[in-house]
Amino acid sequence: MQTKTILALIAATSVSAANLRIPPRQNQNQGDNNNGNGQVDNGAVNFGQCTPTMDFQLGRAGRKEDEGTFLPTDPLVAEGQQDALNPSIIMNRICDQLINVCEANDAAVAACDAAQASTEALGTKDASTADAFNSALGF
Repeated sequence: MQTKTILALIAATSVSAANLRIPPRQNQNQGDNNNGNGQVDNGAVNFGQCTPTMDFQLGRAGRKEDEGTFLPTDPLVAEGQQDALNPSIIMNRICDQLINVCEANDAAVAACDAAQASTEALGTKDASTADAFNSALGF
């Protein structure tokens, strides 16, 4: 009798498990600023381990007080990079590092390239340049 009960219980459990409907996993990389893995993303754009922004400051070390230069803000991107008078140098560095060290996706690289193009079209080399680049990337 116990054997029939155990078999019936196993059969009922198997049928119940087969009928379980598990919802598909939602893409956790969409809409967050931090997806929990230390990766920064904006929608389908995933910047990997980096925050692709740049900073403009006057009078950095080794520069005149009134000389403004650009530098990436993310330590991983900035590693080994000196500040630059030309913002294009820093934007190139940021976009390249998305591929080289940040583990960013293709959408992020394309967004960076587009942000660089739109920022360069402004023709500025001041704080508004850094703001425009960062804003174009959603920061």
